[in-house]
Amino acid sequence: MKSGYTEEKILIWGKTYPELSKKHIETVCTAGVMESGKPVRLYPITYRYLNDGQFTLYQWITAGIQKNQQDTRPESYKIDCDSIRVGEIVPATHDEWGKRSEFMFRDKGWQFDSAEELYESQKTDRTSIGVVTPREITKIEIVQRPEEDAISFDQKFEDLKKTVAAQRAQIQMFGDAIPLEMKRLEFLKSRVVVSWFCMGKGCTGHTMQVLDWGLCELQRREGDDAALNKMKELCRLDTYDLKFFLGNLFQYPASFLVVGMWYPKRRDDMFRW
Repeated sequence: MKSGYTEEKILIWGKTYPELSKKHIETVCTAGVMESGKPVRLYPITYRYLNDGQFTLYQWITAGIQKNQQDTRPESYKIDCDSIRVGEIVPATHDEWGKRSEFMFRDKGWQFDSAEELYESQKTDRTSIGVVTPREITKIEIVQRPEEDAISFDQKFEDLKKTVAAQRAQIQMFGDAIPLEMKRLEFLKSRVVVSWFCMGKGCTGHTMQVLDWGLCELQRREGDDAALNKMKELCRLDTYDLKFFLGNLFQYPASFLVVGMWYPKRRDDMFRW
């Protein structure tokens, strides 16, 4: 493990679709909770290039982490990818994700009654990850991304390929040599966007992109309609006890996105008085 890093056990609950990176080739923003329930953002992780450290959602990992001093968000940590050891997967149990919830919601500090409370916490404490329960889903749609984003993506990919080819012997990635070949990363031309009301009094509504890797990967493999239908299914509030995991952007801290979802099925007795 790298000097200055502390070994921690972390339950992974979120991964976003891979992004190109000039410094690391490709990164996946990953989120989890420590055994105490404290939320952490782990970045950068070159997930698709990991040999033995690939993990799934709701799987424990053990790894060396260090507070990212270049990122003022309190949840942001650097991770020593070479130190990752994968552990037990926590399944959705018969009582609908009960075992997972023991760890996920142990720390009340990142659970908010409304998105507005999360926004206020961001202003005062730089909070960048929060759990919010939607009261009503008003719209789920596919929104096309600007054509210039696709052009920029293709140019960046080609530039990275040239850099890797020219400097393979010199470039280091988390202490390891650059892989023999860059993996192709597909640009998603559209995003799933959800509009919703939270539980806040006087809430005027929120509209957010959904960057959950599972949903984005379904969109990549099977198309917009498949992703749209999946999101609509999970947003049936009469069927699922839905919560949104919200995370903000480093460059735009006031802007939050849906980076993960909590969706155990509602029990038959949930609405009994």
